[in-house]
Amino acid sequence: MICQPAPTWHSGAMRPESRTLLALPLLALLAGCLPYTLYHRSGVSVDDVRRDEVDCGRIALAQAPVEMELDIIPGRVIMQPVICDAAGNCRGGRARELPDRHIRRDVNEELRRLIARQCMAERGYQRLTLPACSEQISKAVEPAITRVLPKLTPQACVIRRGGENYQIVPG
Repeated sequence: MICQPAPTWHSGAMRPESRTLLALPLLALLAGCLPYTLYHRSGVSVDDVRRDEVDCGRIALAQAPVEMELDIIPGRVIMQPVICDAAGNCRGGRARELPDRHIRRDVNEELRRLIARQCMAERGYQRLTLPACSEQISKAVEPAITRVLPKLTPQACVIRRGGENYQIVPG
């Protein structure tokens, strides 16, 4: 896979929805070029990591339950300018009122994330971001899916294998 910037689509005849649909497969391909963040502890199975993530997520949810809050941002009043012609006839000057904005947010979301990360750290995991492997490395290794987390070196990288599957190349 060659990791290059996405081409820009230029077509006045193409509707925005069509451009979005055309861009989705391209974005999926480029996702393989992005770094991958995961919890790591050498010698632990990927299934055990995922189980611990779910368990820590449950603990975090119990300690910091979803608490939705509604923030209301008052609308603004915009005065339109008064426009007068040469004869002195004027129009405009009316106020235009923009509606309030309602934003719903979970006030405990960040706390839950911190509790879950602390739980994983207490279980011996380190949160890492591995770079995507170069095309040269991707072609050189035999395709596989990582089932047990390997010991890593500074040269470690990751190859995405679809969905939540990946292959860690230890370096």
